[in-house]
Amino acid sequence: MNPAEHLAARFSCPIQVENDCKLAALAERWQGAARDADDIVYLLAGMRTGAGLIIDGTLRRGHGGAAGEIGALRAVRWLTAPSHLENCASLPAGIDTDNAAAWVFNAARSGDKAARTAVRRYTRDLAVGTAALVLTLDPQVVIFGGGFSRSADLILDQLTRELRRTCLRVPEIRASTLGDESVALGALRLALDEVDARLFGVGLLAPVAPCA
Repeated sequence: MNPAEHLAARFSCPIQVENDCKLAALAERWQGAARDADDIVYLLAGMRTGAGLIIDGTLRRGHGGAAGEIGALRAVRWLTAPSHLENCASLPAGIDTDNAAAWVFNAARSGDKAARTAVRRYTRDLAVGTAALVLTLDPQVVIFGGGFSRSADLILDQLTRELRRTCLRVPEIRASTLGDESVALGALRLALDEVDARLFGVGLLAPVAPCA
């Protein structure tokens, strides 16, 4: 049973289920850093990396809902990129996985050489998949979001430099302005679009997600 069917058996209201990267992309175009753009690559950067795509002002889900899941291809190195932070040479013993990245980013700001190297290697791997999306879609902007967006000051300049090495045109790269609220706001936007579609029959920002 898919999640929509599972929830529909428990609630009488319409149910929609959508990917967090896609919801965050919707939110950034609605209320965040991409309000002036119609062609957007949204990067959800954290211990897991994903992407949401908006083209011509419309969220792109793909035929089976898997658009943007470029990280599944090992060659783009998104699957292993966070390991550079988890395995930083100067990381103190006893710090768990959930807090390792935050420690590394803070140490890099303080000048720790091993931490700076870990951040540089992480960004280099992040750039591989990002470059593939940029070359394929030629977006107006790339939004750097997710948990790691709090450390955009350490990443965006290097990410731009990495893209310049491989991309024919480098779009503007912006940090998310919504942070942890982006996924919830995107869910609200999706719900509002569904209400409008049901009441007025008008197609808005996103195609309808799977419903039950």
